[in-house]
Amino acid sequence: MRKKICILNTGGTILAKGCENSCEKDDKNGDKNGYEAGGLRFLDVFGSILEQFKPEAKKSKKDHFVFADFSLDIITPFSIGSQDMDNAHLLRLGKEAIKASKKYDFIIITHGSDTLEESAFFLSLLKEMKIGVILTASMYPPNDKNYDGTANLEFALKSALKSDIKSVRVAMNGELLEPKKLIKFKSWGKDAFCQSLAFDIGILDFKPFSLPKALPKVAVIYADGQFYPSLYDLKSLKGVVLAGMGSGTLPKNAIKFFSKLKIPVVRSSRVAMSKITSKEVNDKKYGFINANHLSPAKAKVLLMLALSKKSKDIAKYFENF
Repeated sequence: MRKKICILNTGGTILAKGCENSCEKDDKNGDKNGYEAGGLRFLDVFGSILEQFKPEAKKSKKDHFVFADFSLDIITPFSIGSQDMDNAHLLRLGKEAIKASKKYDFIIITHGSDTLEESAFFLSLLKEMKIGVILTASMYPPNDKNYDGTANLEFALKSALKSDIKSVRVAMNGELLEPKKLIKFKSWGKDAFCQSLAFDIGILDFKPFSLPKALPKVAVIYADGQFYPSLYDLKSLKGVVLAGMGSGTLPKNAIKFFSKLKIPVVRSSRVAMSKITSKEVNDKKYGFINANHLSPAKAKVLLMLALSKKSKDIAKYFENF
């Protein structure tokens, strides 16, 4: 029986139009030669990959391909730069993935690299995701000599064909990475992603949430040694994630300010590989929630999902990470 695979294309550098990294002159609008993340059609970039699998001409048609061992559908819910992956897009991605999971055996998602961590982590927490999902991206656009999108997509596709995983993974630079541990530790190079060494093995496939109808408004606030409380009006927020220093440390006036809030405050760190401790900030005393190993971006995803359940004990979800 043929394996049924679906590719959800959401744009990003992997399908970027124009030039970002190797061009220096700006166009008349100030952009890098009209650079547009997700500006190219999937088949214009990846048609050659599909050809190597020798699709059956009589059964294949636009965006639907039939091969000896599998069939493939290409669906584009939206095509954007992942820096614009707001809550509405995140929910749309979740809905499309859940919908596809009822029809296909495996899902591949092409995505921008900027928020790849958040989207992968979000999908990994959804109860409805019961089949294998692989997200992939590229660090260079198609017209760059270093373009890595072809290799990454081919690796993702071959992994989907061989794998029997029923969870979410990220395929980058020849590795299958776990969303919980995934970090983008630099903004260039094919090896920009790795798995954090800070994590214990823990629970690999913990899926506590159903896809909500909406995501609560949560903000990430960056901390340094000088905090200005007067800059912040947080009345419209349902929660806050603090990107603290080191092991989640904060200046004294920030601790005083955020401990008075009546909304959940999660304490994380701006450090790439961190473990939040209570040695210098007593979470219990100030009513903060410890993010443990989660980055500020992932802590925001988890907090939004936890708030959507209207749970009175938000901290219990973070204790699993």
